[in-house]
Amino acid sequence: MDPLTGRSWVLALAAVIVLGTATAGTARATTGVGGWANAGIVQARGGPYLTDQFGRRLELHGVNLVAKCGGGAEPTPAAGTPCVGPAQGPRLAYVLSPAARDPARRFTAADARTLARLGFNIVRLGIVWEGLEPGPAAVGPNDPRYCAPHRRGTPFPSLRNADPYDAATVRAYLARTDRIVALLSRAGIRVVIDMHQDAWGSAFYYATGATPWNGEGAPAWATCTGPKPFTLPITWGEAYGVGAVQTAVHHFWANDVRADLQGQFARVWQAVARHYRDDPDVIGYEVINEPNDFLPRRFDSELQCDYGGPAHEPRSCAASRPAALRDGLIGAIQAADPTHVVLFEPSGASNYGAPERIGITEPLRFAGLALAFHAYGSVAAQIRQTRQERDRTRTDQPDGPPWIMDEFGASNNTVASAETVSLADEANLSWAYWEALQLDDPTAGEPDEGLLDQQTRRPYPAMAHALAVPYPFATAGRPGPQSFDRATLTFRYSYAVAPGISAPTEIELPPYTYWHGYTVRVTGARIESGRHAPVLRLRADRRAARVRLTVRAVDRRPT
Repeated sequence: MDPLTGRSWVLALAAVIVLGTATAGTARATTGVGGWANAGIVQARGGPYLTDQFGRRLELHGVNLVAKCGGGAEPTPAAGTPCVGPAQGPRLAYVLSPAARDPARRFTAADARTLARLGFNIVRLGIVWEGLEPGPAAVGPNDPRYCAPHRRGTPFPSLRNADPYDAATVRAYLARTDRIVALLSRAGIRVVIDMHQDAWGSAFYYATGATPWNGEGAPAWATCTGPKPFTLPITWGEAYGVGAVQTAVHHFWANDVRADLQGQFARVWQAVARHYRDDPDVIGYEVINEPNDFLPRRFDSELQCDYGGPAHEPRSCAASRPAALRDGLIGAIQAADPTHVVLFEPSGASNYGAPERIGITEPLRFAGLALAFHAYGSVAAQIRQTRQERDRTRTDQPDGPPWIMDEFGASNNTVASAETVSLADEANLSWAYWEALQLDDPTAGEPDEGLLDQQTRRPYPAMAHALAVPYPFATAGRPGPQSFDRATLTFRYSYAVAPGISAPTEIELPPYTYWHGYTVRVTGARIESGRHAPVLRLRADRRAARVRLTVRAVDRRPT
């Protein structure tokens, strides 16, 4: 019997609530239980690790939670019931709700607690531009008010009554997003706010065939394809080879149409950043998911210019861009919220191992950044390559930005997922699996790639066993080697002590993995947490230079 089924499921929930209550200390009401208690706002001071307010180096494990089904989209009978159809109608698009009848829009407090029991402390939570700024009703692609050509270097015209931005719509969308952030927070999980897109937007979709799919991200009014026809590819990944999609994407990155697409995108982002500016349950903001432009020869150069703007862009950018965002997309977000981390991705081509040059060929002149990358090719090679690229990335941070692998998986291959987790943990690398729930994903790789069953919301056992592993959440010093033997459920870790850090080192020991508890052998530190607590707290001895830890399961988990 799987440990999280039947009566055992109820007992597990009760045990975690008791343990969490006993070890949470003085956590503020909205930060829930677990390792985030008193951690403060996450920072990116420089070097490969995010840190908390005490200077502890953080390793984060989590999942993606991205609702791609817009209002008006309907599930299909295909495997995984992907939703297909453009976002339309009075319903807000792309928003999860605890009370939604449609499983593709539902996320509950029980779901959040399940993720916490599996040892996760972050969620990459997707929001969608079209949901925040759908624009006037019945406006479709190629509307000349938005898509007429704009001459480079001249001011953008006022859109006046055609302005697609509506503050009330943004507030309503974020109010509903807040409910999901709060549910996760109460379970001890923080979020990265990710502006998601796949295949540009819902104007592009294929409703028939064995693998129906739907783009999501940009609103219809921001979809400018000109005379390019949209020919229907069989799979969503092939959409990026279609001229109409490529043209729509290019107009955004070139920012060469009347609507000032980057300016509109930045305005929405600033509203989001102002909303979460003082919220410690938000780790930071990911500028855009998997950016790409297939038309220029070297997209990395264009992308760095758009991230940095005229005030920060490297010498290789065109000099005459007075109408562009002065501080770029990154600067626009940081102007609204200078405190939280801004996560930037390289070109989407790097997902499969292509090298990237953002901040390498020329500096990306910002502080408070983190490099987010996705791994869907040869993961070992990608982690090794990205580590080398991070080491060469120059920002206004000592030793460059922290790094996080916040997408991998998208498959029911649990052996591959377990191998990826092991490789990432060997590198002390933070990660987030794609994805927590299928949510009728219209661009899914496989219909059962989710960690949780969409109907029962219980973990798929093999996937949970691959992902629910112990790890050093917050290290009061310099992280050293870690390993986890899945056969014996034995975890080993060592780290060099930093005497100036007042907070303890905290190790996540998922209740799902250590079902019957665990034993601890430690040298150089004393244990401050309760017996079998899901977060093991270690206080280094006064004269200790290094702490060594071994955790073993009391008994192997039943199968």
